[in-house]
Amino acid sequence: MSETDAILAALMNRRSIRYGFEDRPVGRETIERIVACGLAAPSSKNAQPWRFHIVTERMTLDLLADAVADASGVDSYVPHDPRTGEPYPQYRSTVLESAQVLRDVPATIWIENLGAFSAGRRTLLVAQQQAFAGALVGYGLELMGIGAAIENMWIAGNALGLAVSFLGDVVIAESDITAVLGLQNDLVGVIAFGYSSAFPQPPIDVRSFSDSPRVTWHGII
Repeated sequence: MSETDAILAALMNRRSIRYGFEDRPVGRETIERIVACGLAAPSSKNAQPWRFHIVTERMTLDLLADAVADASGVDSYVPHDPRTGEPYPQYRSTVLESAQVLRDVPATIWIENLGAFSAGRRTLLVAQQQAFAGALVGYGLELMGIGAAIENMWIAGNALGLAVSFLGDVVIAESDITAVLGLQNDLVGVIAFGYSSAFPQPPIDVRSFSDSPRVTWHGII
């Protein structure tokens, strides 16, 4: 397999693995290589709007898992429709599943959004209407950069033989997690990883995207 094919295969084979984790630590050097890939991610204006909090201590991971599992409203924590304020009916809560992942994995990277453009969710909530639209664009740009960093670390973890998942619904316990980790800004979520005996689903065939309704071609190539 060529280097190009290996890179494409790594992207296509990425899966969320949330079970089957072995009682085996992830070495510091391995974690440092993963974090380095996150720090190398692109971001708008090179703002690097992230801070990564690495947690491997079992006692702390269990404490964080308890905070997530015991948070108020875990059974109904799903995306909400901003037009009605009601939860989308097609989604179910996975908060308790995420808490269990935290109990099972040996290593995590918690992601804090430094709010380089938006100054964070709390600032957005009180922004004047005329300033809100531009601030929301900045917030989106922050999250795009953070998303790129997450993907970099995810693929790096896979390349190093680790099973990886991203848990966004841990934000339900943001205040408790903030107290434990000393966050100063918004929590985005956590990358959970370790060695797992679970096998991912077969790789996606790139040809399956040829008729996808999520792809629109403009012009002819």
